[in-house]
Amino acid sequence: MDKKLNKFLTIFLLFQPILDVITSIQIRNNIGFISISAIVRGLFFLYVIFYLYKHNVKKKVLFLFLVYVFLAMSYYFLYTKNNYIVELLNLMKIFYLPFLIYFFTSIDNENINDKLILIIYLLFINLIIIPYIFNIGFDIYKDFEHKSGFIGLFYSGNEISAILIGLMPIVFNYILYLKNYIIKIFTLIETIIIILLVGTKSLYFGFIIISIYFLLKYLTSKNITKKSKVIHIILLILLIIISIMILPKTSMYKNLNEAIKFYEINEVKDVFTLENIDNIVFSKRLSYASKVNDIYVKGDFKVILYGIGLSAFPMVIELDIFDIFYSIGLFGSIVYVVLLIDIKQKLKSEYKLSLILFILLSLTSGHVLLEPMVSIYIALLFALSKNKKELNKKRILLVSNMYPNNKYKFYGSFVKNTENILLNNNFIVDKSVKYKETRKLGKLISYIALYTKTFLKLLFNNYDYVYVHFSSHSCVGTIIPLKTTKDLKLVINVHGNDIVKDYDFEEKNEKRSRKYLKYAYKIIAPSNYYKDVLIDKYDIDEEKIVVYPSGGVNTDKFKKMDIKQAKKEANLSEEYEYIGYISRIEKNKGYDVFLRMIRELEIRNEIGNKRFLIIGTGDEEEKMLKLIKELDITKYLEIRNMVSQDELVSIYNSLEIFVFPTYRESESLGLVGLEAMACETFLIASNNYGPTDYVVDNKNGFMFNPKDEKDLADKILGYYKLNNEQKKKIFKKERETAIRYDSKNTEGILINTFKE
Repeated sequence: MDKKLNKFLTIFLLFQPILDVITSIQIRNNIGFISISAIVRGLFFLYVIFYLYKHNVKKKVLFLFLVYVFLAMSYYFLYTKNNYIVELLNLMKIFYLPFLIYFFTSIDNENINDKLILIIYLLFINLIIIPYIFNIGFDIYKDFEHKSGFIGLFYSGNEISAILIGLMPIVFNYILYLKNYIIKIFTLIETIIIILLVGTKSLYFGFIIISIYFLLKYLTSKNITKKSKVIHIILLILLIIISIMILPKTSMYKNLNEAIKFYEINEVKDVFTLENIDNIVFSKRLSYASKVNDIYVKGDFKVILYGIGLSAFPMVIELDIFDIFYSIGLFGSIVYVVLLIDIKQKLKSEYKLSLILFILLSLTSGHVLLEPMVSIYIALLFALSKNKKELNKKRILLVSNMYPNNKYKFYGSFVKNTENILLNNNFIVDKSVKYKETRKLGKLISYIALYTKTFLKLLFNNYDYVYVHFSSHSCVGTIIPLKTTKDLKLVINVHGNDIVKDYDFEEKNEKRSRKYLKYAYKIIAPSNYYKDVLIDKYDIDEEKIVVYPSGGVNTDKFKKMDIKQAKKEANLSEEYEYIGYISRIEKNKGYDVFLRMIRELEIRNEIGNKRFLIIGTGDEEEKMLKLIKELDITKYLEIRNMVSQDELVSIYNSLEIFVFPTYRESESLGLVGLEAMACETFLIASNNYGPTDYVVDNKNGFMFNPKDEKDLADKILGYYKLNNEQKKKIFKKERETAIRYDSKNTEGILINTFKE
């Protein structure tokens, strides 16, 4: 299914509570002839019909429906004085449910899940609770002096009660297995508050039925211990006692008591007379149904066939099956039943209770099958059942302040590499990531979004692990969920200046990391050098540390190729032998050592046909250009910005020597060195920090004294003194080293971290 349509549907469903609030305000202030919800949901209904037709879904049923609509509207227009606009809208409302079921069961949208229902449920109840706190909103019984009930910013208590009761089993089933205790407690407390506030009979008794159902389900579970069962039975007894104690203080009790007084019910047996059942349970709806039935049965054959029509009703019955039958008659009801029977999607057990409750409400208080505001959630039951998956796979939330996008394709590419490895090995990976942002305000907003998204995802989802890249900046938003979520494990992947500072102001990174690392189940270090840092500087237990080379190197991509072809692809001259620097232009990365080495070779008169290539960007670009000018070496240099990985392959293969001159303490590994090795390009690296993990001097490359351009120049000249046999031997060792660090050969380390 189209991603844009998936996103639109998710937003559309989340917008439903807000849409109902807007409609409520519109109706209460007599704004407009047609409500905004009727317009929006009507347009959506038309889109559904169009989608089903376009995608060849239920074409025969669709044809039957359109024929019926044509005949019915012709009847209303030619043979009655009914308002045909009202009748057309009534047909849309009646047939909204079956066609939405067809639509939602024909699409693949994994965003339509129990978590989405929980969020919608919380939106509804908080649009009642929050207005109550701020003393705004509306009463259900504003025209009844002795009745009470608060529905916040909504218009009808019946619809709100129906939605909350229908969604409640799904919500309870979800939070029953939800690992986070905050959402469990928060949802239950708010549910109890809403029952007391709204005060309808259906909501109160619906809650009792649902609570008993889930308690019995829990107690009959095979995985529950006897001790746990006893505790829950005691809790049930306490709940019953508390319910009995607070019942007289509820709006529902007061309203029921007023009804008993009004109808002069003095004894229990009086409740069970047909008249009082109609009065108390059905609010006189059966009497209304009887009056409408008299009109229907006295009609001619066309009335029997096509119905009275909604605009000719003496009163709306508010019992959905009666309102449907009498308004559209025998023909329309048969079409309606045929459409429902044709629905092939079966409901899983956890959604059947919701459907039963919706149907019971439609038979007692109405406003369910006939109200798109409510019926849309019945349709969603079938989509939820279809999308329900048994989750036997490990679920991971990947959190990072670095992640590539279309504009910055290689920013945090190692993070995406780890994600792909996990996805390819049967893990379910969700992500909360930040993309590169250069503006200060944009950066602030993107970090706030990252932390908020991380926090909410961890609260509302059952993850087994939260996998954080770059500890100091990405762990915010994880700690509270970690402390309040059962069996959630934190895995932190440290990378650079999150635990080793390069500048004094980065000391705060170390302080933050020190705080977060203590919560980690496992800590992934890119190299043994960083493992030692974690042990010596942060006092981390060695057993908690996993050494994994940041996704490794793809040796299938980075491999030796013909140098002439490589130079052609890299747009480099065959006339020169190139020595390259590929890294960020930042403090202590060694670009200055590289430049001074060029000047040193010039002084020694050893430049010859050598040319020097710098690829990279960073904070010290201006400083680098100034140094180049001071050293007067521009004529020997070519400078390019960062390039794609495909271009890098040809560039590495165009180089005679790749220089990795870093003296940055936070250089955790240095994948560029391994990429060069994979291409069998001679590597000369500084003898410190990350590169020491894989470079062995005179075995698979050369090492030089850090910051020493003269020693670097010596090593470069030393390379040219090697004979072909010596070079081949080193090239072979380079390739062997790179293969040891290959993504496929190292991915097991990462996978096993999340299997323990």
